[in-house]
Amino acid sequence: MRISSVIINNYKSIGTQKNTLLLEDDVTALIGKNDSGKSNVLEILGAISFSHYILDDFYKFNNGSLDEELSLVVELKFTQNEIELLKEYKDIKSDITYFYFSKYREIEFKGGYSRLFNEDIELIKSINYLKSELMLYLHENYYDSMDSEFFSEVAKYVGILENIDNTIWVKYKKTLNKLLYILNSYEGDYICVSEEDDFSDNIQMDDKSNMIYDEKRYTLIRHLEIVKSKIRKKYSLLPILYHRKNEEELQSEYQLEEVKKQIKDRRGALYKFLLASEINTQEFLLAMENDDHNQLELFRNKIKEKVKYNIQKRFNEFYCEEYVQIKISFKHDFIKILVKTNEVTTNISERSNGLKWYLNLFIDILANNIKDTNVIYLLDEPGVYLHVNAQRELLRLFYDLCKNNNQVVYSTHSPYMIDSNNIINIRAIEKDEKGNTNIYNTAYDNKLNSVSKRETLSPLVQAIGADLRFNIGPQGEKLNIVTEGITDYMYYTAMLYYFNVPEEKMPYIIPAVGAGNVNVIVSILIGWGCDFKVILDYDKAGFVECDKLIANLNLKINEDIFFVNCNDTYDNKDKDIYKCAQFVETLISEEDKNKFSINYIDNKTMAAKEFYDKVKCKSVNLSNKTVSNFRKLFEMMGII
Repeated sequence: MRISSVIINNYKSIGTQKNTLLLEDDVTALIGKNDSGKSNVLEILGAISFSHYILDDFYKFNNGSLDEELSLVVELKFTQNEIELLKEYKDIKSDITYFYFSKYREIEFKGGYSRLFNEDIELIKSINYLKSELMLYLHENYYDSMDSEFFSEVAKYVGILENIDNTIWVKYKKTLNKLLYILNSYEGDYICVSEEDDFSDNIQMDDKSNMIYDEKRYTLIRHLEIVKSKIRKKYSLLPILYHRKNEEELQSEYQLEEVKKQIKDRRGALYKFLLASEINTQEFLLAMENDDHNQLELFRNKIKEKVKYNIQKRFNEFYCEEYVQIKISFKHDFIKILVKTNEVTTNISERSNGLKWYLNLFIDILANNIKDTNVIYLLDEPGVYLHVNAQRELLRLFYDLCKNNNQVVYSTHSPYMIDSNNIINIRAIEKDEKGNTNIYNTAYDNKLNSVSKRETLSPLVQAIGADLRFNIGPQGEKLNIVTEGITDYMYYTAMLYYFNVPEEKMPYIIPAVGAGNVNVIVSILIGWGCDFKVILDYDKAGFVECDKLIANLNLKINEDIFFVNCNDTYDNKDKDIYKCAQFVETLISEEDKNKFSINYIDNKTMAAKEFYDKVKCKSVNLSNKTVSNFRKLFEMMGII
């Protein structure tokens, strides 16, 4: 499953207003000046777990200015792969799920995920059987050997089963294994049954009367195994949030004395390397310092094999750029860690920053036993010490990380860590005059504090070229389309994806943050010799800006300037025109508008975001009218 949004109530500087963070399906960037609260957002996201309770330490840091406890609401949706696997659940594609976290309550949920439990007939039958028969059987057969506390615990477990479709059972494995152990070892007749095995194949009994006598016990064990297996499979759909708090790198070389020190540091890169390789620390030392030469070689070969199969093999499934061999070389009193690609072997320190960052991240993941599930990577100011090109490479690698339905959320204040071709994924984090952190799910939100707006948006402004100190980016060879605002950007970009415009022909869209700024950006583009076109709304503001572009920059309608409705004339003095103003939203048919949950009249930006998301991932079928309207505009502009 993927996380769509998180509502954060009362954590450190985050209060109860402007506290919802929307996450992209792939990469989400948090921008904001220092001390805005970006780290607080990532920190509390990293505390979320769907398999255990949030640690009490986090609840100590509730917002001091508000007399309320920390709580979280997490919205999730199924991935496309999961939807394919869950076809038996009708219309689950559109189902969303909400998880609720607070200090004094269990982890509760409602929505589509609940259906996996309450519509699973086999699971329901097993739970109902256990509810009716388990306590009765234990009373009849274990009453003399178990105390009242045990029976109270079992009654509690049965109660938890009744709420399995709305509450996470944090200790389900330990509890069910305990019950299975008790039932399996009854009267010395031990029945060993694994959750993967066929139950009937494991029963070895010669006495027919004993088989009849144990029938109920056998049935109870079978239903407990079914419940355990079902819960495990359904819980495995829930993502893991992985907060990488530091970026310590694996070194190329370690002296013996340094190794002895480093393998004791659980936060160190070498310790994590051994853990990820499944190498015993004592074996590692014996491979470096051993009087028995045969034993020395034996340990060294064993360690090399473990590195090959536990790190190298799995890393190449994770890293898509090139095939990488990871080698460890033992010398008399030191070791070297080497990397080989394209028949060239070098020290790890001599490799590209991108590869090193990726490898260290992967080792971190293995050391933390994060695998075989969807992961949300939370990265605080990643690559802050990397040079410009390495930062750009790192940004590209984030999208590789998102393959297999993973997500990345990272904070930055570097313009080189922002994808100027995808500014929709940017969230602005700002601290107001009262010290409360506000989350803006578009960097173009007009409610951003005007005093801090310039510093908050600085990396974005620099990245898209609205600041003359930075280049617009490598768009000299592309057509630049200037729109009035961020919502125009989202609609037009979505439809360009819809029409499958190839990457080499995909225009670069620059939102001007208001019609009045269009002429400024166009002036810059002209000065830099960039190819461009302008799309304006057919309204008063659009007419005024069109006049400026014609008068001051000598642009022409339907050559350089295009109105959203493709009209080639307008009359500023005709007030009747203002009554039928047309915007990008008017290109969408009424039929299609009803297919979306957010009405653009209620929230223009979020409606555009929903349109962008659903059209880009092809989860909505657009009417011929909508397609025709956008096609007419794009064809007139020569885009398609």
